Amino acid sequence: MSAPVTRRTLLLGSAATGALAWAGTTTIPSFANRASATSSVTALVYDSPAAFDAAQAGYLASNPMDNEVGLYAWGESYFMLSLLRMYEAYQDLKYLQTFEQRAAHVLATTDHARGVTDYRGRSGKVWRTAGNYTAGHGVLPDGSGAPAVQLRWSGARSAESTAEVANVSGTTFDLILRNPGTTGVVTLSGVSLDPAAASYVVTAVNNAYTAGLRWTAADLRTSPQSAPAPAAGTIAFQPQYYVFGVHTGMIAFPLARYARMVLQSPRLRKGARRARAIQLLNAARQAVAFHDDEYVATGDYVWPKGAPIPFDGTIQPYNQSHGLGQVLVELYRVTRERRYRTMVVAMLTRYRAGLTLEADGAYSWPYWPPYSQLYAGYPKTAGISEYTPSYPASRQIEDISHAAISLEFVHAAYDSGIDTGLAADVQRFTATFTQRVVRSATEVWYRVDGTGDAVPANAVQAARWGAYAEQDLVVYQQSLRVYDAVQLVPVQGSHALGIAYLNWAKQAPWRKQ
Repeated sequence: MSAPVTRRTLLLGSAATGALAWAGTTTIPSFANRASATSSVTALVYDSPAAFDAAQAGYLASNPMDNEVGLYAWGESYFMLSLLRMYEAYQDLKYLQTFEQRAAHVLATTDHARGVTDYRGRSGKVWRTAGNYTAGHGVLPDGSGAPAVQLRWSGARSAESTAEVANVSGTTFDLILRNPGTTGVVTLSGVSLDPAAASYVVTAVNNAYTAGLRWTAADLRTSPQSAPAPAAGTIAFQPQYYVFGVHTGMIAFPLARYARMVLQSPRLRKGARRARAIQLLNAARQAVAFHDDEYVATGDYVWPKGAPIPFDGTIQPYNQSHGLGQVLVELYRVTRERRYRTMVVAMLTRYRAGLTLEADGAYSWPYWPPYSQLYAGYPKTAGISEYTPSYPASRQIEDISHAAISLEFVHAAYDSGIDTGLAADVQRFTATFTQRVVRSATEVWYRVDGTGDAVPANAVQAARWGAYAEQDLVVYQQSLRVYDAVQLVPVQGSHALGIAYLNWAKQAPWRKQ
């Protein structure tokens, strides 16, 4: 394991990887000097427009058409934000033009535009998802073939789950539950559809639930009673559709940010671009409003109990609430509506309550808020969640990738002037990077407290902390060294955003304002 490295002791490794030297100054080495130090003429210079062009081509080759498996939330959102950061860096309208094309594509593929619905039958101007994010349902019939019991798996590969009915005898049968994401097979012998029986299948399935084997069941009948057993056979599961607040937030954030940038710029707020900004502003407002019933005045978003997702009924983790929080910041900046400001301030207050200020001036914090049900853990008797009836305490420290969402929210709020106390917080989050996240000349840690090995795919996400280069250029310089060491071939939206931040920090647009 490498020894911890701080900004005061960090020295550069090999120039052959194009790494930059940090000697306690904030001078950015020139593009020409760094390019000449690179061993391969074909290697990308990651803080250059050419590298962003490569990232753009790599991402667009994936051609995402919807958010059914999260491609918009964890790809398109980053790419759209990267285009805005590149515009800020170079003031080149081509980046806004590409953004406008992507935004039009995103608006043309909302649930409403596609004519699809979520689990409640709603077809909003948002983007639903399923896949590994939601539960899968299988319907167990009675002997006449009428739907009797809903069988549910709430975990990875939910739609690939199966329920096998075997050994049918009168009113009893065996039920065998399988999910390919786990080697565990649940076999329930001699169960029945009779709620009065000790072998009632709904009770048997729910009793088999564990945090690792997330099987639950619910009776679908209006008046449950004894019934003939179903015929032997295998029941397939269907994915359930849900609109996650964090997905909405990630996608709507660049839309709202574009609207604010255009409407507050004399250069940009003209003609068709002004009209487009108003359209995207309204789209962001509508998207955020879709989740109003999940927001509580304390400053958290809570998943509705009964939603077909893991952890329904519980307080969402910081990064997921903050995904929507960053949109609220931009909506406040452009509309000045007090309700947006009130929500942001409440979220910031709630976040501060879970932060620990370390001796070196850095913040650390857990993935789940310390006041949340998941942080404390909860038993079945608590009645908190239908799809995850119980769960052990989960007190893991936040990782650098999820943290980047929270830090985007915080820096956006800082830029907005919503909370004057954020200046100190921003410096502490910057110290988290320089004092805790930096591991060696070309490495970062996985977690914000300076623990955990970050594989290359994790490590390159550190560049998404790029807004904090305004406070300390070590954020830019270390991220650049990581990219050079990894020799990343950019294909994801997050890669494009990381490269955009490297360009943005190199150009230091905040100095030109």
